[in-house]
Amino acid sequence: MAQISASAGGHSPAARAVAAHGLVGTTLNLPEAPLTDVEFTRLHAATRSQRMTGLFWAAITSGAFPVTSSQRDRAEESHLQSLAAALVLEHLVVNTVGVLEKAAIPVRTLKGVALAHLDYPDPGLRTFGDIDLLVPGDQFDDAVTVITETGAARRYPQPRPGFDRRFSKGTCLCTPDGLEIDLHRTFTMGPFGARLALHELWARCDEFDLAGVTVQALSVEERLLHAAYHAALGDERPRLVPLRDVAQILLTHDVDMSRLHWLMRASQGEAVVARAVRWAWQELQIADVLGASAWAETYREDQRTLSDLAVYGLGSSYAARSWATVKAIPTLSQRLKFVYAMTMPQRSYLGTRHRSQRDRLRQGIGEIRSLRSQR
Repeated sequence: MAQISASAGGHSPAARAVAAHGLVGTTLNLPEAPLTDVEFTRLHAATRSQRMTGLFWAAITSGAFPVTSSQRDRAEESHLQSLAAALVLEHLVVNTVGVLEKAAIPVRTLKGVALAHLDYPDPGLRTFGDIDLLVPGDQFDDAVTVITETGAARRYPQPRPGFDRRFSKGTCLCTPDGLEIDLHRTFTMGPFGARLALHELWARCDEFDLAGVTVQALSVEERLLHAAYHAALGDERPRLVPLRDVAQILLTHDVDMSRLHWLMRASQGEAVVARAVRWAWQELQIADVLGASAWAETYREDQRTLSDLAVYGLGSSYAARSWATVKAIPTLSQRLKFVYAMTMPQRSYLGTRHRSQRDRLRQGIGEIRSLRSQR
């Protein structure tokens, strides 16, 4: 049996083995005997919080993960709850995509729902807790209007009118029954989001069926790019499911590496993809060597790229990522508009987070200085 140590990300050996279940080439092994109730409770909580109930249930029902009858019942209940939530969210996808398309706004489904139906052998293996949709930046405001007309409401206002369609990652809208729609203009905030070659994301698409409705998603190389951004640019060491997504796509699809390298160069995102692939191979202990994994192991970041990556790390902040974004915006006029919006936002944006614009500016400067002192 392969020796499994706790990961650099703090993931337990059992959780990593569950995340890797079914992957070709993984050297991780599941327990050979049922866990104690204390150990199972800890793992069960991890599978719920990391949205791995589908993988956990598949490992149990295949006989690869031995459990007691009571443990089996608990895992099954959690998985059924996750499936029920996914069905509700898929219904929301169909309705939201429908109103956007009726308004002649192009839309691509992202992350959970798209990955579940296009990249996993059974959609139930990849559950999710909200829906993510990508729309063109120049139609972002129209998309927000269309969705809010269905009863959803923005969680936060934008700093200044027009800010979202020019600069932001997107916005979160909440439906009356508490579901979340993450509407994206780009993949992430910060320098890598600002440099993303957005026009390339719309050049082509893959399709899948939801309740008899054809829904569009990014094509496989663009989907891999987004999975890598999601895995590598979180607030801390990445969660296991985003890493599984990266490995799942690479190990189950004939990825066009020339297309992937073109997307990375156009977006200046080579370091992001290299980091995500390295982490996926390390955390899930994948022995198989692919062209992508071999390239990722030999890739080396320059100093500027390391500085950009640092603003996404543990201890970073919105202010630090915003400051790093300024340097990535290509034109002086757009930089000035970004800075003005962030330093002098409309009063509704301040809300309860800051007492005044001066307080907001003071806190932001402090966070940026703190980040620089840590480097």
